[in-house]
Amino acid sequence: MKIERLILKPLDNNCYILSQNNCAIIIDPSSEEHKIEEYLNKNNLELLSIFITHYHYDHIGALNYFIEKYSSKIYDYKTIGKFKEGPFKFQIFNTKGHSKDSVSFYFEKTNDLFVGDFIFKGSIGRMDLEGGDEEEMAYSLRELKKINPETKLYPGHGDSTTLSHELLYNPYI
Repeated sequence: MKIERLILKPLDNNCYILSQNNCAIIIDPSSEEHKIEEYLNKNNLELLSIFITHYHYDHIGALNYFIEKYSSKIYDYKTIGKFKEGPFKFQIFNTKGHSKDSVSFYFEKTNDLFVGDFIFKGSIGRMDLEGGDEEEMAYSLRELKKINPETKLYPGHGDSTTLSHELLYNPYI
């Protein structure tokens, strides 16, 4: 599976495009739909679905565009469980704390976890916004420790990291 990161406006959001066998998934289409679509077209990718880690405005600015143009299937907090979409096998689980609708997308075969604003390199998501909850964040962080420590974490902003790195250096875990 190939992972491409596009850094998009308004807040330097990470939008990820996962591709395999000419099929693609978009994670958090924050805005600048032309940049996302340009990447899809340039690489001859068929859009299968869109993953939403949470519904804060800076993560969904281009969502309606892709829903309307491609009739894309949406995976989000309403679709918890294990799934197969084209060549992709993944699991969706709650990672509440930053928001009530925060989820993460886990690709066990490749040890990739797309976490939105749940966790960042050296930090965690804000809990002072509407829907934020310290107790839920603490629970989500405890649950995170149950997965493979070599898992790569892909946040909604900033650089990727690994769970093993965060277990050693993130003061919030």
